[in-house]
Amino acid sequence: MEKLRKLTQMTEHPERFSDEEWQEVFEGETVSQKQIEQEWQRFNKNHLLRPNRTILKIAASFIGILLLSGIAVAAILQTRQKESPTAEIVKPKVEADHKTLPASASHVQEPHTVVFENAELQQIVDSLAIYYKVKPAYRRDFVRQLRLYYEWDQHNSIAEITNLLNNFEQVSISLKGDSIIIE
Repeated sequence: MEKLRKLTQMTEHPERFSDEEWQEVFEGETVSQKQIEQEWQRFNKNHLLRPNRTILKIAASFIGILLLSGIAVAAILQTRQKESPTAEIVKPKVEADHKTLPASASHVQEPHTVVFENAELQQIVDSLAIYYKVKPAYRRDFVRQLRLYYEWDQHNSIAEITNLLNNFEQVSISLKGDSIIIE
């Protein structure tokens, strides 16, 4: 049995043994087929069924690269979304008697305050255009999709409303004759 173990060690690391040691192992008693099968099973269990550490390192590196790439893409998309001209703009709420309209609503006559929550600028301007009988003119298309919170007091004139809407950083609104210019 000692020769069988030595033979197994020699098989695993042949560079460590001399030709004389190889000769000694093969001389003398013979090994039965059963013993050979047992040793092969032990060898397979110890070496072939154990995962290769190099492959595990490569897989871990690949997973790490994918994870970092995903984080980088998410950061880029998050940054672009914050810089996007369609980002939502929020204006502080003014206390008044008002009725809240859904973002799709365009015009209500009573009460005298109309609240647009998360509404596109185009919806707000269209409501103003109908009420004040002016024609909207958009100079840049992206401003149509700007989303705003806006409380419209219908007692204000169109000039006052134009000045109020100009407080938003991403849009410039002016009144020329019977047209409201949105840039």
